Amino acid sequence: MHLRKFTDLKDGRRTAWLLTAGPGLASVKPATTGGGMGDVWDVIVIGAGSAGLPLAIKAAERGAKILQLEADYRVGGTLYWSSGQIAGAGTRLQKQHGIEDSPAEHYRDAQRIAHGSIDPVVLKLTTEHAGPTIDWLMDLGFAPAPGTPVAGEAHEAYSTRRYLWGTQQAVSILNVLKPVHDKLVARGKIDLRLQHRMTGLMTDTSGAVIGVRAATPSGEQEFRGKNVVLASGGYAANAKLWTQLTPKVPLCSYCNPYSRGDGLVAARKLGAVVDSGDKFLCTFAGTRDNPKDPTSGTFLLLSPGGQSSRRIWEIFVDHTGKRFMQEDHPSIDYRERSLLSRKGMAMHVVFDHGIMQNASPIMAEPSAAFRARFGRNPNFVKAKTIAELARKLGVPAANLRKTVTEYNKAVDAKVDRKWNKAFLIRRIDKAPFYAIKAMGITVVSPAGLKVDKQLRVVGKSGKPIRNLYAAGEVLGFARTSGDSFVGGLSLTPALTFGRLLGEHLLKW
Repeated sequence: MHLRKFTDLKDGRRTAWLLTAGPGLASVKPATTGGGMGDVWDVIVIGAGSAGLPLAIKAAERGAKILQLEADYRVGGTLYWSSGQIAGAGTRLQKQHGIEDSPAEHYRDAQRIAHGSIDPVVLKLTTEHAGPTIDWLMDLGFAPAPGTPVAGEAHEAYSTRRYLWGTQQAVSILNVLKPVHDKLVARGKIDLRLQHRMTGLMTDTSGAVIGVRAATPSGEQEFRGKNVVLASGGYAANAKLWTQLTPKVPLCSYCNPYSRGDGLVAARKLGAVVDSGDKFLCTFAGTRDNPKDPTSGTFLLLSPGGQSSRRIWEIFVDHTGKRFMQEDHPSIDYRERSLLSRKGMAMHVVFDHGIMQNASPIMAEPSAAFRARFGRNPNFVKAKTIAELARKLGVPAANLRKTVTEYNKAVDAKVDRKWNKAFLIRRIDKAPFYAIKAMGITVVSPAGLKVDKQLRVVGKSGKPIRNLYAAGEVLGFARTSGDSFVGGLSLTPALTFGRLLGEHLLKW
């Protein structure tokens, strides 16, 4: 599913529209503006996505006077982009399947997968409250996909079946949260302002946060509040900020275009701690639709098993023209770390005309559209010979010829002694020859705000910044999942922390 935007100027107002496909999408709605300039709100929520929606719902149910600012023209945020994987221990769903589990086991299992790299405060808070969050979603009507919970699917496996999702990815979760949120907005319990992008935080002379500034359709405005919660998402759609916070990793992102790091930028100006940008693991693998745009990432279907269930017919070579991994290794973690170790996190996917004609599609698009990319996009290379292919890729021709020759011998012998590739269905020997310039792709942002166990944003002094809280991807994916992908530990903490803040952590 892709977001595409254009602007239309009507009556002097900017209106954004969505062009996309897929089930469960919200209708287009212009922003609302005006009113409340002199009010002091109990809670100002920045963002109306996976953390902001449960937060606003629960705080409104407690009677808070809530202002919710959302930069997009609709609520939902990254729920339109996420695969919707969640995980929790001790859920009713587990009990229905006779699965014994506990928050302590979930904590140990997650740290095992992440090699002990997850923030212990954040993980403990997540695992202790994730189960009740999933139960709450099911009370609202969320239906887990048939066959779930499982131990593992898209990532390294848990040792216990606690991992689940809905049939419409994260839209399944949005579809149960949005009706509740809509009713509270309609009843005036939540003052929702769409197309309001936070531009800064306001403080008093003691340094306590007292409100926010926001760019709105009618100009910049100030809003005052007793509590401000940053639920504004990550920064993988902001190439400049990515370079600052994650300088060692080249960016190729597929994410919500509103993931611009507004919350991080504003909190850093107040001295908030932003860390963990060095804890990164790429997703395997993708390429840039526009080679000059690092935010134009698109996925290649190169992971055997899982939801794509595609065999790997091709070979992967690095900048030296040599293979560097078992292309169809069963461990996703192995494949991702192998790619991460390459120069520029880059590789070339090499194949020939026979594979082009016979393999399952390598991209989620019609075959004709895929073939048309070659010769039109610099990342999709076509050549008459292996030597010409090497030249176009910028790799040593002798190395690439030797690599292909050795691979063809492995296909003939039906055993790949060097790299143990299991699927040896076709030689690479029929012109024309093809290659895709691929690289590690990201859907998340590793760096984020440090918080304490009450989700208060922590300053460089080690003390919390008064009245400032954070939840969701603004905390950083690395804080909730370490330097790995742990099933459900991006979306689940966001939903859980939003619920906890609204339910009892915030005071007014």
